Amino acid sequence: MFAYPFISCPIREAAISTKKPERARRVPATNPAAGAPANLARLPVSAEGEDPDLAKLQQAAKARKQGLIPLARQTLADVIKRRPGWGPARRELVMLHISAEEFAEAERLLLTETKRAPRDRWGWMSLGLVRSRSGNPKGEIECLLKALDIQYESAPARRLFELQRDSQDLAGALETVAMLRRKEDNDVLAVAHCQLLVRLGRRNEALVLCEQLMERKPAPVGAIEQWAALFLADRNEPDTVIDTLGRKIAEGRTEPAFYHGMSRGLHRAERNAEAIDALHKALEGDAKQVQWWYDLAVIQRQMGDIPGSQESLEHAMAIDPLNPTALRVFGVEYKHAYGDEPTKRLNLALAHMERFKPEKKVELHFAVAKAAEDVGELATAFAHYEVAGRLQAQLTPYRHAGAEGLLKLTRVNTSAATYQRASEMGFKSDKPVFVLGMPRSGTSLAEQIIASHPDAHGAGELKLLHRVLDGVSINGKLIQTGNEQGVIPTYIPGVDLSCDGLSLRERGERYVEAINALARAAGRPEAKRVVDKMPGNYFWTGVIPFILPGARIVHTRRHPVDTCLSIYRIFFPDGMPWSYNLPDLAKCYRSYHEHMQHWEKTLPKGIMLSVRYEDVVADVEAKARQIIAHIGLPWNEACLKFYETERPVKTASLSQVRQPIYNTSVGRWRKYEAYLKPLLDGLGPLVKEYEDELAASSVEKK
Repeated sequence: MFAYPFISCPIREAAISTKKPERARRVPATNPAAGAPANLARLPVSAEGEDPDLAKLQQAAKARKQGLIPLARQTLADVIKRRPGWGPARRELVMLHISAEEFAEAERLLLTETKRAPRDRWGWMSLGLVRSRSGNPKGEIECLLKALDIQYESAPARRLFELQRDSQDLAGALETVAMLRRKEDNDVLAVAHCQLLVRLGRRNEALVLCEQLMERKPAPVGAIEQWAALFLADRNEPDTVIDTLGRKIAEGRTEPAFYHGMSRGLHRAERNAEAIDALHKALEGDAKQVQWWYDLAVIQRQMGDIPGSQESLEHAMAIDPLNPTALRVFGVEYKHAYGDEPTKRLNLALAHMERFKPEKKVELHFAVAKAAEDVGELATAFAHYEVAGRLQAQLTPYRHAGAEGLLKLTRVNTSAATYQRASEMGFKSDKPVFVLGMPRSGTSLAEQIIASHPDAHGAGELKLLHRVLDGVSINGKLIQTGNEQGVIPTYIPGVDLSCDGLSLRERGERYVEAINALARAAGRPEAKRVVDKMPGNYFWTGVIPFILPGARIVHTRRHPVDTCLSIYRIFFPDGMPWSYNLPDLAKCYRSYHEHMQHWEKTLPKGIMLSVRYEDVVADVEAKARQIIAHIGLPWNEACLKFYETERPVKTASLSQVRQPIYNTSVGRWRKYEAYLKPLLDGLGPLVKEYEDELAASSVEKK
């Protein structure tokens, strides 16, 4: 970290000293590496001996450095009274004000100094220090630019780059990092250059620079990671990553980072066993990379290897004990207790909260909230959930009107008669199955039951339907969904998902082509049903029959408070900005409820089956049979052993779906009722309506 060197600098004579010394002695710089001028001082000394004013000035400086501010102030005042306008005294007065944290007065004096001598680097660097101490990054940037124009030095230039980058002056940061690279190029600066180009949207330039850096031996880790990210996030081309890095490895480029980049491509392509193997090779070569251990833990978790995942996270935390992401994910599967090592780590991380970026603070609050719940401190837990929610709201503000408007748009002018010609308009296929509803309502359980059938494949939460519907006209309004910010589409090998201008039938055909490709890639080409378990597809419930009239929809329902509470207590890395605030959660649930009630009444019979989570828990076989019959498959006993089905699961329910059915999640909200008033108020009558419905159903069964 850059440190301004001036507090410890010896007294320096001003460029316009009022007294010309008869001879001078040079005083060496105290910290030239930190950016202090090489020629710090020329102190005036008379031929007969020490200048008495200089001796007094040195006494004032000594007192200042010892923290004796009143003594330093009095001594310096005597000097200034005898020699007003003397350069060294003016400078010492500035340093005295800085030491006393009188930044406004120090800035006033320094502004005068910079006007008096605009090419004096000391004045600008001192003013930069004052503005740094007083929390004025914009003003500090101005000073550093002036100082660097007078004389380039590495440390101030790096400080300037950091300030520009952190204040979102990306164009300025790019200029500074280019200047730094011209003077002293290295891997760190080159990777920062790549990252800035990406953030400025100059991705092709970034790609070229990354490829140049990848030719270095060894290649910078950050360059490989950025290159892979460009192909995966921007272009969704994991095959390019796999093929390119595979060739480099075959050519003898066996740096660990190449294996890590390969693992990311393999993971995106759902080749998880190979991805794990590549990560092990990367970590054999460099076991100090926290992110690599974390990546390994994530894939192990998705594949059901929870013990292996926890062990990988332990490795990550051994390197970086305060990593909020690792602490949070580890805690999901860990039962905290007072005084144990994971809880100590969390407490230590809390003590260092100020060092983390806002998004990491959110994760840390979620981690601490989970630990507080584990030891029964619910008030503490909900205090942390609330703080996390406020922070997240600043990062990803939520506006309910947009979502509400889209839901209403799909419902306008629709009735049962609307669907009389739907079968003629769409692509006829009984392969697609949509499991949808609110998150945490039982969608993962329903999918796992279906995926356990030998004739079905569970494809997971596909970011697919919204792309197929991009550009479709609904009630005369064009819907644009293909470029949702931050959403990385599901990788579909060999399928063009650009659907602009296609008919409804062609869109349905493209969707079926995509899920067929996914089934083949998963080794299930014979699957007669493929499940898309994206909960948010409920937005498009009424549109699905127009493009896929033969598709079946399984709508999962759960007690509104249990659903919302479960959402609220989980950190969602992929978004869901409405999930961090109880009133917003209530609004979203009410909108969802109104939306799905409309389709319950409007969709033709046989298209959608609604299943209550509580009913599945009470009688899993009866409900499993109902679900399998609804999607048109014969019953198979394997559906009752869904917890034995081996397949990647990437949702928050990845542990639960690998366990036999349990009822501990039914009515869980009662334990937290004291902290849920904003949610209960927002949900209003929906809670009683759902509970009455459950009670009536129970009576009917008896």
